[in-house]
Amino acid sequence: MVLLLALGLSLGVPRLAIAAPGVPDQESDLEARFARGLELPPALYEGTFRAPPVPHWKVRLPGGRVSAGTHTERSRPALVGTHLLVGSAAGRALYMLSRRDGSLVRAFPAAGSVESEPAVDGDRVYFTDTAGNTWAYRLDGELVWKHSGSAPILVRPTVDEGRVYVTNVDDLAVALDAEDGSLLWRYRRPPDLTRSAELALYAAPPAMVIGDEVLFGFSDGFVVALDADEGDVSWERRVGEGRYPDLVAAPVPYQSDIFAAGYFTPLVAIDQATRNIRWRLELGAASAPAIDTSAEDAVLYLPGTDGVLHAVATITGAELWTWDSESAGALTTPLITPAGLVVGSSDGQIYLVDPIDGQEVWRYHEPVLLDGVTNAPAIDGRQILFVSNAGWLHSMLVPREPREQPTLPYPSRHP
Repeated sequence: MVLLLALGLSLGVPRLAIAAPGVPDQESDLEARFARGLELPPALYEGTFRAPPVPHWKVRLPGGRVSAGTHTERSRPALVGTHLLVGSAAGRALYMLSRRDGSLVRAFPAAGSVESEPAVDGDRVYFTDTAGNTWAYRLDGELVWKHSGSAPILVRPTVDEGRVYVTNVDDLAVALDAEDGSLLWRYRRPPDLTRSAELALYAAPPAMVIGDEVLFGFSDGFVVALDADEGDVSWERRVGEGRYPDLVAAPVPYQSDIFAAGYFTPLVAIDQATRNIRWRLELGAASAPAIDTSAEDAVLYLPGTDGVLHAVATITGAELWTWDSESAGALTTPLITPAGLVVGSSDGQIYLVDPIDGQEVWRYHEPVLLDGVTNAPAIDGRQILFVSNAGWLHSMLVPREPREQPTLPYPSRHP
C-alpha cells in the first residue's frame, strides 16, 4: 500500500505523529523488534478495554487548521482493520489514516467538509458532506457514485438491505439505492409554522431501521416511522418539547419499546405496539442513549445535554443514579466497556464512569485543552480513538496485562 506523501503535504497533514509520554514499554519493544524488518506488525491492539488508557499518539486532523472557538468537530472515527476513516471540519474529503500513528493513507474527495461518521459496508464506504452530497467509494479509493442534495448533511448514513438512508438539516429524508445512488424515495417534514426558523438546531439524528420501517427524528420534535419500501408515513409521535424540541439523538429500540429524547426534554419510552408513552422523565439528550442488557433488568444510560449522565431502569423509568461531568457541554453516547462507561463532553474531556454506582473512575487530563469532544470515541481491542474540537485525533491504549514469567526451581543442595 502506497503512502501518499505528496497528498499529505498538500493537505497540511503532519508527516510525523506526536508521540505522547506514558506509552507502555511492551508497545515500544514490539516496534523495536520489527524496526529492522520491511513492515510493522498489524496495528490491531488486540485485548480488552479493561482499565484506564494511556496516551499513544495524536495528530492534527487533515485539511488545515480552524480555530476551535469557531467550529465543532462532529466526525467520529470508523475503524477498518488496521486503518480508520475520519472527516474534518477544515477539509473537503474523508480521510483514511493508519491506526498505528495517524499517518495519511488516502483521501476520498468530497465537495464540502465531512462532519459525520462514515458507514462501511463490505468493500464500500458511504459518507455525507456539508455541501449536501452523499458519496459511495470503494475502500481502495475508487468513486462508485455521488448523489447531490440541497442542504448540509451532518449525520451518518444508515445502510440496510441495499438502501442508504440520510437526513439533512432541512428535515429532508431520502432513501438511495446503495448500488448506484439513485433516488428511491424522499420525505420532507412539513415546516412548523409556530416556530421561528432561526431557533432550529443545526443537526439531525441518523435513521434507525426496525423491521420494514425506518425511524427518523425531526426538528419539530416528532419521531416519524416511514415505510422502508415506499417512504410513506406509517406512524408518528411527538416527543420533543420546549424552545428546542429538536430530535438530535437517534431513537433507540429495545424489546417492545423505543426510547427517544428531545434536545432539552423529555426522555420517553414509547410502546412499539400501541405508540403510547409508557413513562417519561424531564431529561434531554443530543446523543443517543446506550442500553446495558447484561443485567437481568436492562439499564439505559442517557447522556444529558446538561453534562449529566443518568442511569435509568428501562422497565419503570426509575432513575438509579446520576453523574455530573461538571461541564456545560452535552455528553456523547456512552460506550459500555469492561473498564466502565466511556463518555465525552462537548465542553469537557473523556471520562470513565462506574456503571454500578455512577462514580467517576478516571478522566483524561490533557496538557493542552481538548476544547471538548462532540462525538463518541471509537474503541476496538485496547485502543480508543477520538476527535477533539481543537482539531486533533487522539489514540490511547490500555496497557497490556503483564505476562507471567515461568518460575524455575533452584537445584536442591541436598542429595
